[in-house]
Amino acid sequence: MQPLLLITLLMGGLWMLIQDETYRRNTTQVGGIERQTTIRPPQELQKVAPAESVVAARDSLAKRQADAALTLLRRGRASSFWPLLRHSPDPSQRTYLIHGLGATGADPTLIIRRLDAERDVSARRALILSLGEFTGEQLPTALRRPLIAKLLRWYRDDPEAGIHAAIDWLLRQRKQGEAPRKLDWQQTDRLEVIERELAGRPAGRRNWYVTKQGHTMIIIRGPLRFEMGSPDYEPGRTQDEKQHRVRIPRSLSIANKEVTVAQFQRFLQANPTLERRYQDPAKDPTRGSRVMQTFSPEDECPQIAMTWYEAAQYCNWLSKEEGIPESEWCYPADLNQINDGMELPTDYLRRTGYRMLTEAEWEFASRAGATTSRFYGYSEELLGEYAWYSKNPPKRKSDPPDPKDSQRTWPVGQLKPNDFGLFDIYGNVWEWGQDRWLEYPSESAFRDDVEDPVLKVVDTKARTRRGGSFSYEAAVMRSAHRRSPNAYFPMQRRDNVGFRVARTYRSMARSVGSPMSSATLIRRARPSRKLCDGLHRQMGDRQKPPAQRNS
Repeated sequence: MQPLLLITLLMGGLWMLIQDETYRRNTTQVGGIERQTTIRPPQELQKVAPAESVVAARDSLAKRQADAALTLLRRGRASSFWPLLRHSPDPSQRTYLIHGLGATGADPTLIIRRLDAERDVSARRALILSLGEFTGEQLPTALRRPLIAKLLRWYRDDPEAGIHAAIDWLLRQRKQGEAPRKLDWQQTDRLEVIERELAGRPAGRRNWYVTKQGHTMIIIRGPLRFEMGSPDYEPGRTQDEKQHRVRIPRSLSIANKEVTVAQFQRFLQANPTLERRYQDPAKDPTRGSRVMQTFSPEDECPQIAMTWYEAAQYCNWLSKEEGIPESEWCYPADLNQINDGMELPTDYLRRTGYRMLTEAEWEFASRAGATTSRFYGYSEELLGEYAWYSKNPPKRKSDPPDPKDSQRTWPVGQLKPNDFGLFDIYGNVWEWGQDRWLEYPSESAFRDDVEDPVLKVVDTKARTRRGGSFSYEAAVMRSAHRRSPNAYFPMQRRDNVGFRVARTYRSMARSVGSPMSSATLIRRARPSRKLCDGLHRQMGDRQKPPAQRNS
């Protein structure tokens, strides 16, 4: 009996050790970095985040709380884990969870089952993105096959643009730059079949649609309000990022990816009589040129080396191809008149033709409901999962680039999208903006994002550009970053500048699962718990799948 008693006591002691929630050594791997921490799961999760001005401490706590939450999931306390995948103004902890599920060996069947049960649309997006962190060994073919069939149905039918984009990223991409993905889901051809089937059809009840030229456009319902710019404590902030309140008095439709080489080359081929101005043999935007072969060599890479005027010409051509009447075009109808001295229509932001984004539209869309410096939080550790950028850029123009850094653009959509469903919002290429570059108003000011009273576009006045590029440092990869007021003029060609198309969207129908469900009113100051709870209650019914909503 004594050996049996000893074994019983030992087993009991081992069980108590495993269940002890006070101290436990826990090794996790988040964002490719392995670390060992002592955690107290319930206590850690109950800690209140430091003030927003203490950015490093907030991010550190978010990381520790993600570790603690993953420990609870492994202990079978899933009901405490799932709510943490919902979007919030500071999504840092959620981001670490997305990256940590596969890395810490979570059971993928739990995630797959939760996808069917989850009612919060932002949590569904997080679950889908988390599946991209699992390997083929963790997700064998037998487990993937029925899941793929379901995801393809959602890709075609789900009304929510962020879900559509998350599935696109999960199922389409085989590589991330030169490196293979953890798992190649091998569904590119089937996604393209669905896109061809939907091309040119109206959005209907969806918050996205596909144009005849293959742009997937997300719809954001307005009017929209948010605080633009950055607080004094934001790392990398520059003085031209003064915070101020902005109202965007319209709904928007925005391409979820930057204009690709293939798309822009079709425009050039369709307009052989287009007058080519500002010729630069070193920066020829046609396929096969030296600059294109060096920096954007593949058809699915973003187009580069076009002037602002040529980006506007493409927008007009796209409006024509989509059947939008000339009275709604945002630039002069004659493409050859889009050049130095051209005038914009007085109502160009109320017209529904394709155009570039205003600075306010771009920043609102890039944040996707987050008030942190980046749409996923603050972490530079995870930036490479969301942006192509330079980790060690040259200090002077004469310095050679770091060979470990990317020296080119990469095919659009290889990195994770934001919650609105936008890819490559940071890095890869800068994106031309609609506006001329202007100083922000005072920090106490409130402004409407409306047409500029100065309608003439001239070579000597810089236009805006946003988002950073593959050749710029991490500090530039922020939603508020603007760059120099004398940086880019409309006639210039650059090897790291592209553009993304957008349009003012008019529709009487209110769609299901609005991408604004994460946050309708975005505030830089931390909202009160009462306000947040009230907003989430109001949004809750809108975030349910159609079959689960009240009539």
